[in-house]
Amino acid sequence: MCMSDRNKIMYATRNAVCVVLLLVLSACWGKEESPKDKTKNTLKEALSTLQSGNVDGYMQYVDFGCEMDSVQLAVMQCLLKQHLDRQAQQKGTIVSIEAVDAQMLGDSVCTVFYQLAFADSTVEVVSQKMVRVGENWKIRLRN
Repeated sequence: MCMSDRNKIMYATRNAVCVVLLLVLSACWGKEESPKDKTKNTLKEALSTLQSGNVDGYMQYVDFGCEMDSVQLAVMQCLLKQHLDRQAQQKGTIVSIEAVDAQMLGDSVCTVFYQLAFADSTVEVVSQKMVRVGENWKIRLRN
């Protein structure tokens, strides 16, 4: 095999590898999260934030349906903290949160079904309605 044939083979191999890499990158880069996946991930993030004790952070994930003044927000924070304390006393902390399914009810409304596993080994399957607010999905507290 002469040197020019070896160079041609190396050049062709290098080009083929570059094309394959570009295809792989474009396939990974081009995938956008579906609305169902976005709602499931958002709910899981929100519940994890609440479970860690960050009530203020959790409230950023909630659609209250109207503007709340500082007194109303303080009451909501207090209620959430009481709920977490009661839940911890009854079942222990949440050890895992798994989004099981999501059903789109329209372009901007989705019901997410998720499973909570507690430290006392109990498991609850719960559903939560989510609404699109701008580009974000939020937990809907009202019907």
